[in-house]
Amino acid sequence: MSVTSMLRHADPETARRYPLPVQGQAPWRRREGAWHLELTLPELTTGTVLLPSLAFAPATAPAGSPVPGAVHRHQWTLRAGEGHWPLQQVPALPGVPHSRTGTDVSSHIDCYHVHRTLANAVLHLTVETAEAPERYLVCISRRALVVADPPVPSRHVALPRAPAPRSQLTAPEAIASRICSPTCVSMVLALWDRPHDWLGLAEECHDPASGMYGVWPLAVAAAARRDCIGAVEVFDDWNAPLEVLAAGVPLVTSIRFFAGELPGAPLGETHGHLVVVHGAGPQSVLVCDPAAPQGDVAREYPADAFSRAWLRHRGAAYILPP
Repeated sequence: MSVTSMLRHADPETARRYPLPVQGQAPWRRREGAWHLELTLPELTTGTVLLPSLAFAPATAPAGSPVPGAVHRHQWTLRAGEGHWPLQQVPALPGVPHSRTGTDVSSHIDCYHVHRTLANAVLHLTVETAEAPERYLVCISRRALVVADPPVPSRHVALPRAPAPRSQLTAPEAIASRICSPTCVSMVLALWDRPHDWLGLAEECHDPASGMYGVWPLAVAAAARRDCIGAVEVFDDWNAPLEVLAAGVPLVTSIRFFAGELPGAPLGETHGHLVVVHGAGPQSVLVCDPAAPQGDVAREYPADAFSRAWLRHRGAAYILPP
């Protein structure tokens, strides 16, 4: 199955900033003190990963500044026939299970894995806020969970200016090995000159349900509170990612690899790590890898090895435009 971003909805200003096509505004509905969306999906086949994403901020947000009171809880729920599969709330509540296994669908903090073909599925979004989101981006993407032999980039594209490198290893020892995601978001925010406190940003990304700092919706929410409204999407090739880079926007990619699979990486292996991609071509991919020491964050990885590390499983990336 080729990757399909089934829908993107945004307000006009956010749509203008986002580097990939947006279909129009979202059909929000007010009900029972919250705002809701119901999005009908095409057939979801066995082996699909389904990733819903929401980011929003008040229209009155000062550019580049976090907004007091702007954290509003939201939740996605997938329904098909009698089936009902919620993802955890964002932000999550402590003690609530963050993953649920099932014979038809499993929920995995940020996304769904589909184990049986679903027809007539609907995604429902609830946002606990008194006012309808004015500046927002809703994105639903899907792909096969595993792609055995992902392609390399077909051409070379690079940002005019690479992000300033930042190493997560300079953080306090208790969290240094755990904050690759907020460290990558910090590098992107700094590229856009958005004022922020790096370690404060990391605390915003801490998930009380799982204890992790790498929960994707919390990362895009933290960026949105600083007037950087983006999304998490999944890809199975480089076509759309190269368009993002060509628009001058980096990609924060979620990679995983076994020992020896990514030559030159500061980690020997990982089940989940985030890096900032700012250039890519048929031979190599240019990244800022926060797991490296501060003087060695800028890295160049072989394109075939990096493509496998990123696109073989899930292929998720944060897209955070200025």
